[in-house]
Amino acid sequence: MTKALSRGAVLTFLVMTGLGGAAMADPVAMDTPININGVDTACTGIADSKDDPRWQTYPVRIEFSNGSSQYLAGAHVSLSKRGAVIAELDCQAPWVLFKVSPGSYTVTASILGSSAKPRTAKFSPPKSGQKRVVLQFTDFHANQ
Repeated sequence: MTKALSRGAVLTFLVMTGLGGAAMADPVAMDTPININGVDTACTGIADSKDDPRWQTYPVRIEFSNGSSQYLAGAHVSLSKRGAVIAELDCQAPWVLFKVSPGSYTVTASILGSSAKPRTAKFSPPKSGQKRVVLQFTDFHANQ
């Protein structure tokens, strides 16, 4: 089974695979806002749940995709500020949302159970609206 999935197939994939590979951090519940070390966080992006109006209140949306821009589910995510990790989680959906204060941040993600290299991006939250940060795993191949 592949982890490169269309938006509609992500949920089916998760059910059939038992939520992917071994976790590196505590997995968070999908579609349930949580607070990790003072950072409001959500793991979402599957089916109709991605349209939940709550998600628009998060100023930063991290997305995971392959080289064909298909969503990938099952990422280990680390959020850092000034070189210190402030939040770390495993998300079994293609989006991680963060509510962070103004400043410069670095997000690093790897796809669980994959040999694809980790991806990193730097960002600052917008003054209004939502910043979309796409981590594209171009070296991800089906059936890894």
